[in-house]
Amino acid sequence: MHHPRGREDDGTQPIAASATRSKEEIMMSHSTSRPPLEVNRSLMSSGVVLLCVGFFLWLVGAALSATALGQAAMKWINQLEESPSEIARRRAHQVKEAVSAGSKAWREQSH
Repeated sequence: MHHPRGREDDGTQPIAASATRSKEEIMMSHSTSRPPLEVNRSLMSSGVVLLCVGFFLWLVGAALSATALGQAAMKWINQLEESPSEIARRRAHQVKEAVSAGSKAWREQSH
């Protein structure tokens, strides 16, 4: 025969009931040793809303700043006498000539 609370007549408990009971006992021992953490929900929700609004404003500010920097860079590039790709080609050619001259001088000096 079963007892209404899940106990057998011989005094044993089903495994699930004993596991639940031990968890309840553990929870009770922890809850009595420490006070519960009570959070002011309205203050917390206000803080979360303000964080979200602040993050959104930060994103808008970052986008506007990036746009302003991009426009300034494009204006600066357009004002240059040479385009950046032409400058890079000219510098690469100068580097190749310098390397060639250096290796030629090294070969001539080693003979």
